[in-house]
Amino acid sequence: IALLVCNHSGSYLGPHDNFYWRYKMKIRQVTLSGMIFLLSVFAPLAQAQKLKPEEIIAKHLDSITTADKRALIKSIIAVGEVKVEYISQKNQPASGRIVIASEGQKMFYGMSLNASDYAQERIVFDGNKTSVGFVRAGARSVLGNFIQSNNSLVSQGLLAGALTSSWALLAAADRGAKISSGTKKIDGKEYYTLNFSPKKGGDIDINMYFDQQTFRHVRTEYSRTSSSSIGRTIDDSARQNESRIKVTEEFSDFKDFMGVSFPNKYKLHYMVSGGSTTEISWSCNLSEFAINQAIDA
Repeated sequence: IALLVCNHSGSYLGPHDNFYWRYKMKIRQVTLSGMIFLLSVFAPLAQAQKLKPEEIIAKHLDSITTADKRALIKSIIAVGEVKVEYISQKNQPASGRIVIASEGQKMFYGMSLNASDYAQERIVFDGNKTSVGFVRAGARSVLGNFIQSNNSLVSQGLLAGALTSSWALLAAADRGAKISSGTKKIDGKEYYTLNFSPKKGGDIDINMYFDQQTFRHVRTEYSRTSSSSIGRTIDDSARQNESRIKVTEEFSDFKDFMGVSFPNKYKLHYMVSGGSTTEISWSCNLSEFAINQAIDA
């Protein structure tokens, strides 16, 4: 659409010709109409991306099951196979069984593994206190140490997400947590996010991710950076590195069980970096579920 427009006779119409101005005005009208049309189409889409935390939570809870059914769930048991892989170390992979059992706010998270140096994992919240078992005399696993140092992840119902009856978002308003919402892309796909700051939750940063179509909870990231320690001398202090811990839970392969949607694949990834890097993953295939089954204390 140039400043010169060709007419039917082949001559060029300059800016002093009436046709030129009529054509220019038409272009302006079309452009304005097009802008109004685009705004009418994309403005609602842009607005849809800005959901409040309570809206995301409500839609997420409905993705699990209806409110009536959620109210009837008193206990959940999920059982399956687990494989432990040492990504940064030469340790042989370990495999075994995992059990995640919960009743109300109480929760048991346990593994039985076929490795002599890592035969079990046991994390328990009895409604008042979190306890983490030793994997060998006087020593916990890296996962156990992380939970022991950040026990609000269990007491606030964050660990294992919607696989437990203590899931934090089932009663988010009662927990006194600060929650903000947003969106973020991972591997080119955009998700709704919730930043969750538990009451007395310490200095750990917690971000939850939700599928924008189904509102299923698909990921939680726990991050914390620890300042470098002070050495005996200035030179020793300069050589110290800050420590960065990131633990990620991933949930996928959702299937219906008794009218409730559960993830059948659950992966936990642990990484600490700084002076050295430790990276381990726990991959679980959950195949057995029970709802409202009596659980021995």
